[in-house]
Amino acid sequence: MDSSVSKSVAEGVGMSNEVELSNALQLSRPTLGDDTGVGLYRMLRLVAFEDILGSSAGGITYYAGKKLGASLGITQLDDFLTLCHEQKIGRIEIPVFEEDRIYVDVFECVTCSGMTPVGRPLCHFEGGLIAGVVEGLLGRPVRAKEKTCIGGLGHESCGFELTIGKHVEKITEAV
Repeated sequence: MDSSVSKSVAEGVGMSNEVELSNALQLSRPTLGDDTGVGLYRMLRLVAFEDILGSSAGGITYYAGKKLGASLGITQLDDFLTLCHEQKIGRIEIPVFEEDRIYVDVFECVTCSGMTPVGRPLCHFEGGLIAGVVEGLLGRPVRAKEKTCIGGLGHESCGFELTIGKHVEKITEAV
């Protein structure tokens, strides 16, 4: 790194404190490669978040997934399915697609597939991500509720029932 860049970095000159999605997806790991084990994700999502956030971890990860899903700007359902495949989120099937209700199954779910069931749904992030993307596609409010869960409840898939509202209300952030 040249000295002017090093000095700018050290002083924070011209830098934003926010990590944008496009920046987070710039990967450069010439020796280790771009893939990371599912175990690391699960340690963060299921162990650390729940330890730090307690019972609110599910709601916070749902909201994070929904906000991320909306920010992706996906305009075609096939693009979302491709994203899920490329990022290895899971194998997605959509057995129900009606005007006011959609059902989405996630097989081989990144959050929980292969785990011994723990007695509760675990895949709040995936539910939020799906809801955020579908809300952007339809221009209507969407709420996802996890009905089945592989590692949480012992089911064959993580299944999400999406309820579709009439119109999207503008979301304002609390200051």
